Amino acid sequence: MRIPLYQIDAFTETAFRGNPAAVCLLPGPVADPVLQAMAAEMALSETAFLLRTDNEPWETGTTFSLRWFTPQTEVPLCEHATLA
Repeated sequence: MRIPLYQIDAFTETAFRGNPAAVCLLPGPVADPVLQAMAAEMALSETAFLLRTDNEPWETGTTFSLRWFTPQTEVPLCEHATLA
């Protein structure tokens, strides 16, 4: 399965500045251990996983699920990864 993954620098308009976070656009549900392994592989403070929960294309979807993982655990919220 291919999963689009982006590394975004939040809180800046300058490359290689700000707070980096990984953002994954999930094509469908993914098991928690896989999400955790992906976050560990990114080795960033947080990785955000965005899952579309309707059947719309990414560009027109209106309902999403958002989860955040550090390299060690899932966290309840992450501001800079959400912004990313």
